[in-house]
Amino acid sequence: MKIVADTDALILLARLGKLDRFVEKYEACLTVITEYEYVRGEARAGVPAENSKKDVHAAFEVLPLNNKAVAVASTIWAELSRRGVILDERDLLIGAICISSNTPLWTLNKKPFERLQEFGLKLIDVDVSNL
Repeated sequence: MKIVADTDALILLARLGKLDRFVEKYEACLTVITEYEYVRGEARAGVPAENSKKDVHAAFEVLPLNNKAVAVASTIWAELSRRGVILDERDLLIGAICISSNTPLWTLNKKPFERLQEFGLKLIDVDVSNL
């Protein structure tokens, strides 16, 4: 099963030492936005960005912000804007990438992403105790 891990889920897996098990069990993906969030956090902690990027690309398929995802994000943004709903741009882009690639998102911070379910975002839970 193909799953996109959000930044918080990725950090949880790393903290629990279960990244390898997750990658073995699922077709593990990240969005390019999550890659950026993770690599910048690692860089802040003193890990060279190129090292973090290599590790991410060795373990995960990184889904790009392509033309289809930009169109999806723009359509969603316009509709939410008309309603007066504000959504963090990074969350919007992560959701749009998942929608456009038809890949479910595993996140621990569901509230902002629940707003995107009406546009086709699929949210999934992963039981880390079974990894």
